This record gives sequence, structure tokens and C-alpha cells, in this order.
Amino acid sequence: MKKLWTVALFAVMMMLMPVVAMAEGELPVDPFTWQQLATIAGATAATLLIVQLLKLPIDKVWKIPTRIIVYVIALIIMIVAQAFTGGLNWSNAGLAVINAVIVALSAMGAYEMTFRRVDEKRIAEPDKPEEAKED
Repeated sequence: MKKLWTVALFAVMMMLMPVVAMAEGELPVDPFTWQQLATIAGATAATLLIVQLLKLPIDKVWKIPTRIIVYVIALIIMIVAQAFTGGLNWSNAGLAVINAVIVALSAMGAYEMTFRRVDEKRIAEPDKPEEAKED
């Protein structure tokens, strides 16, 4: 019976979370804003998603190393976000070049920690059904 009450209390708390968020202010409705893309975390997330979307089509047409694609996309995101948020000048563009290195390395590291492990499991165990792979 104690477990039932714990689960019920947890469910009620989870249902109240949106109410608490609305009480604090406006709920974010945009997936990305230019201010978010100008940060390292926002640019890393966008870079990772865009590279995953474009990597397969680019590999079919040209054999460009993925690291170069990641850096170019990170640089484009950082420069465009800087242009839309604070104005682009030579000083900001130079910092965007350096920050794009950090974004590219972060995006590649995030890929290694998430997607690559899933891909390696699929390659290592191709004959097992999906239910057996999760065990």
C-alpha cells in the first residue's frame, strides 16, 4: 500500500510541474532562439542535430571527413547567431572561429557518448531481435 501512495504522490507532483513553470513566467515555445544558439550549449545541440541530418546525404555525394563538416556547421551557426544577437565585427568573428572549435569538439563528444554506442551495439549484434538487445 505504501508503494501505491508513493506512486500516486509522484504522479500528482509530475502533473503539477507545468503549473509551477507557468507561475514563474512565460513558457518557452521556441525550440531555439538566436540567443540560445549564440551559447556553446545551444550551438552544440544544433550542430549535433544538423550534422546527423546531413551526414548520410553528404557522404553519398562527396567523401568529406565528418570532422570538417562538424566544424563548418558549428562555425556557420556561431557566426550567424552572433550576427543576429550582438552584431558581427572582426573581434566577434575571431572569437566565433575559436568558439566553433569548442562547439565542434563538444558535438563530436556528445555523438560518441550517445549515438555511436547505439550504432556499435547494432553492428555487434545484428541477428538478435530488438527485445533481446535491451537485456
